[in-house]
Amino acid sequence: MKIDISKIPTSKQFEVEEEIIFDEEKFPPHRPLLKVLKCIAKVKIQKFEDFIYATLGITSKVVLECSYTLEPFETTIKGEEELHFAQYLDDEDDDLIAVKGNTIDFDEFAFNLLSASVPMSPKAPNAKKPTEGKGYRVISDEDLFKEKEEQGNSKFDCLKDLEFDD
Repeated sequence: MKIDISKIPTSKQFEVEEEIIFDEEKFPPHRPLLKVLKCIAKVKIQKFEDFIYATLGITSKVVLECSYTLEPFETTIKGEEELHFAQYLDDEDDDLIAVKGNTIDFDEFAFNLLSASVPMSPKAPNAKKPTEGKGYRVISDEDLFKEKEEQGNSKFDCLKDLEFDD
């Protein structure tokens, strides 16, 4: 989604909505995000002198990997972010994004927003937390602490028999 700066009216809000197709070569999906099926981006943009204020909102249908089952599942992710641009920057400002040329390309901003909106541990609907399997079991922190107390710390058990000269 590219917006020509010259077409943004001064001091008046301008709104654009369109579907963004993410090229997997330029925007490779990363776990737990497996695939972007559809992404609708909506930009509300306003220009004041050399500054441009934009609100980017996305609604994306994606395929995620379930953190419990490792199976893919489809879900919808929404996100919104405010972006501040400047046509001419004299020095570095962390809050402003420099505009190079006469257009703003929102594709990268939309993909970054989508990536940031993906849950850290996505869970598929009706997925149940595994309790055990081949070579592992899932226990709570409290149960793990109790087991360690009962077993003792074998690394230091050999020190019990040492005698020290005073």
